Amino acid sequence: MAQKRNRRPRKRTKPERMSRGHGLGAIRSVPSFRDIIDSQAGLTATQRMRLIKQAAVLIRDLYTHLPLKQAMHSIDPLQRLRLLEQRVAEPSITEFHAELLDIFKELRDLHTNYTLPAPFGNQIAFLGILVEQYFEGGRAKWMVSKVAKHLVSDPTLVRGVEITHWNGMPIEAAVGRNADKEAGSNLPARLARGLETLTLRFMRSSFPPDEDWVTVTYLHNGTLEETRLDWQVFDSGADLLANASDPDGLIQDLTVPLRYNVGVDERREYLRRAQKMLFNRAAIKEAQRVARYKGGVPRSTTKLAAANIVATSRPDEITAKIVDTASGRIGYLRLWTFHMEDGNIDAFINEFIRLLRDEMPHEGLILDVRGNGGGFIIAAEFLLQMLTPKHITPEPTQFVATSGTLDLVGKVASMAPWRPSLEQAVRTGALYSTGIALSPEDLVNSFGQIYFGPVVLVTDAYCYSACDMFAAGFQDHEIGLVLGVDEATGAGGANVLTHRDLASDWTGGPLEPLPAGAGMRVSLRRTLRVGKRAGEPVEDLGVTRDRAHEMTRNDLLNGNVDLLDRAGALLAQGTPRRFDWDLTAQGQALSISLTTQNIQSVDVYVDGRPAKASTAVSNGTTGLQISMPPSGALLQVDGFDGGELVASRKLTLP
Repeated sequence: MAQKRNRRPRKRTKPERMSRGHGLGAIRSVPSFRDIIDSQAGLTATQRMRLIKQAAVLIRDLYTHLPLKQAMHSIDPLQRLRLLEQRVAEPSITEFHAELLDIFKELRDLHTNYTLPAPFGNQIAFLGILVEQYFEGGRAKWMVSKVAKHLVSDPTLVRGVEITHWNGMPIEAAVGRNADKEAGSNLPARLARGLETLTLRFMRSSFPPDEDWVTVTYLHNGTLEETRLDWQVFDSGADLLANASDPDGLIQDLTVPLRYNVGVDERREYLRRAQKMLFNRAAIKEAQRVARYKGGVPRSTTKLAAANIVATSRPDEITAKIVDTASGRIGYLRLWTFHMEDGNIDAFINEFIRLLRDEMPHEGLILDVRGNGGGFIIAAEFLLQMLTPKHITPEPTQFVATSGTLDLVGKVASMAPWRPSLEQAVRTGALYSTGIALSPEDLVNSFGQIYFGPVVLVTDAYCYSACDMFAAGFQDHEIGLVLGVDEATGAGGANVLTHRDLASDWTGGPLEPLPAGAGMRVSLRRTLRVGKRAGEPVEDLGVTRDRAHEMTRNDLLNGNVDLLDRAGALLAQGTPRRFDWDLTAQGQALSISLTTQNIQSVDVYVDGRPAKASTAVSNGTTGLQISMPPSGALLQVDGFDGGELVASRKLTLP
């Protein structure tokens, strides 16, 4: 075996000197970060006791999945907390934190966790490479798919090399070993996160790596090579939900405060941003360029146009392009997250509308939500209406029936609708309240359909929380096929709240401030499927794919080319449609000019009442005329093909 070993970097005494050239701020070695941890004052017995008791309140009184988790995984987190309470002063501070982390982790719920106090903060540990799985001849393999060249010096450790061993362990076993330590709700989720933590660790919810470096064995040009990568640490920035302001504009009717409208895998969102900082500086530069347009539509560039990339005003959340597949030219939208860092959900929704209406070809559309860890639930559920003529039913949510949740909903105004059913459930011994959606039904149907061609949704096991809800809604409303690179999505079926937010609004409740900057989050309301799967929980199950695609080496090295061809072939089985309209007032009449493709007839409604029914149309332009509706009336035109509703447009008249 030819072996290569990078020399250890010389010790640098000034962290600020280490920040040049990579944009990550001060970088520390793992040993130096451990020194910082060891220098921190420990928790007193009183502080430890408060953490234990507050964890018990969240899990016993509020945690919506506790009955499910106890039944599925045979766990008893409350007994473990009681045992820890009995020996509260015995463990070292590290052992105490480790036990609390493990109690939460055995819930297998990425929403419900204990977050470590300072100095862990938002620290990310990294190796400078990204490892991804692909398949060859039905056999799983792993490759280095991205390298931070400014941080990794070995010239043979390049994009595309196949990894065979990790610290002397076969790579498949190393991924499985990591997966066993993860809290993913189902096996695909645990395996995905086991792979992720090979090279990236979010230390708000885990300790630094045990090892100071890893030894990676890989094939380079047919030769087995070996190199050493040091674990390093950088601070990823501000708190994730610091900008969760109240909504306005398009979603001004939302009654649930945004901080209570969150469904996100916090770790996935931080690591998504870290991956962009480490491996995609071009994306950061594009975001900086777009920011100069101050929310307006950015101009394209020669480089973007050459790659058929459509410039967007929200590049951290949405990227767009036109792709040529073996089945033809189609549109492609990547929804990276449903969490708007600036809290501006309106701008996100408006940009999605613009891209659908003005940029995407009607022959077909790929929506790719791989790696999307969720965010604001309303942002996810609002989009579904734009892809279908069907009425959207948002996912209902339920509280577990306890005296704690009953007291909570009596104190928090936005939770009051659940109170009557909780009172009944507590009296009768039922497990859950009635299901009530967080997203108002009229709101998620207010805008109507924008895109009329066939749509395919691409998912993976990193899709979580609000993204799970989006994928479930897509499948439940039969908008199109779900093409999964993993068997199911990450199965995060809940609305998540922080201990801090709950404590601030639960007047007279049992929650008290946590010591030393520690934090906790809890799945407060579980989400349920609708349609044919009505009542089925999302937690632990996720959204099972309709069609499968195994990622290939070609996918990882050449922009998902095989995945896009697979999606294009599925779209080619659908029917491309156009359903454009132009409205013109002519005295006491309203003229409607329709431009259609694969629409046979239309019905026109004003405020839900027929105004013109069963008018035949053909491919091309058709003119209709109705009496002028009053100001504020809702105009709706439905399109049919073979008697099936296939398109719909609506507008509230000025």
